[in-house]
Parts: sequence; C-alpha cells; structure tokens
Amino acid sequence: MASEKTPSPSSNKSVINNFRFKVSMATTIVYFIVGYNFFPFNLPVMDTVFDRVIFTLRWQIFGGMTLLMGMVGVMVVRVQSEATADPVYGNAEHLTQLPRNILQNTLEQFIFHFIGQIVLCTYLTEESMKVIPLLVVLFVIARIIYKIAYQIQPMIRIYGFIPTLFPTIATYTYCTYCMLVYGPGYGL
Repeated sequence: MASEKTPSPSSNKSVINNFRFKVSMATTIVYFIVGYNFFPFNLPVMDTVFDRVIFTLRWQIFGGMTLLMGMVGVMVVRVQSEATADPVYGNAEHLTQLPRNILQNTLEQFIFHFIGQIVLCTYLTEESMKVIPLLVVLFVIARIIYKIAYQIQPMIRIYGFIPTLFPTIATYTYCTYCMLVYGPGYGL
C-alpha cells in the first residue's frame, strides 16, 4: 500500500500565494499592454522636459488621494470609538492598527511611485508619456484593492500590493538603465 502524502498547510499557503502573485502580475501586464496600445489618449504638446515634469506632477494628485483615503480610514476608526479618539489617553491603539498599516504601506509605496515617475518622465518621449496616466490609474486602483483586501483577509492584499510594487520596480530599473547608458544630462 503506497503512502499518500497530504500537502502541509504551509505548502498550500505557498501554492495559493504563488497563484495570487501570478494573477496579480498577469493582470498588471495585460493592463499595460491594453492601456498603452488601445486607450485613446489626448496628450498635450510636451516639447520640453519641463513640460513633461509638469504633466507628471499634475497626475500625482490622484496618487496623493490614496494617502487621504488612508488618513480617513484611521480617522473613521478613531471617531467610532471613544477609546481610540485620544491615542495618548486610551489603550486602544490596537483598534487602529489595521488602518494605520494600510496608511503606512500606501505612504511608502507612494513615495517610491512619485519619485520614480518624476525621473521617468525626463527619459520618456512626448509620445510615450501616456505611461504616466497608466501608472497613476493603476496605482490608485491597486491601492483601493489593497485596502479592501487587507480588511477582508490580510493575505489577499497581494492583489493590490503587486500592481503597485512591480511597476515601480520596473520604473526604477528603466531609469537606472537610462542613467547608466545616457547619463544624467540626457535631454537637458
């Protein structure tokens, strides 16, 4: 009689997380391919690096709204409970831990997202600037998914985490490549 191995709970979690990772990556890649090739963009004329930086800065307002969303999440918990209303007096900071985790991660992700896009736009051509709105929209949608998923079950937050992390890593990789190949004075 052959002994059958039953998968351990940790290997099941690994398989599930691997699946979630792959779904998140595939969705992000499809989003960029479809968005870049098929979404109609009416981009303004951006002849100079300065024009591209201004365009990119203006789009960042939407990413910044995710920080506002996180602050409101903490505020709502504080308003709902007298114990959390005064963080110095009360011993209920554990009640705000989840929304504070969401806000902290969103702040961290936004800083990297923002810096990467400012540098990225200095290397992009006028025609390829449609990448900026695509990155911003993906960031906002992914942060909303992250918040909702984290509140449902922390392990499914990967659906919102990966679409913010990997485009940022790709942005930094591309900008580093451009810096090394073209130098810091490129396009100026």
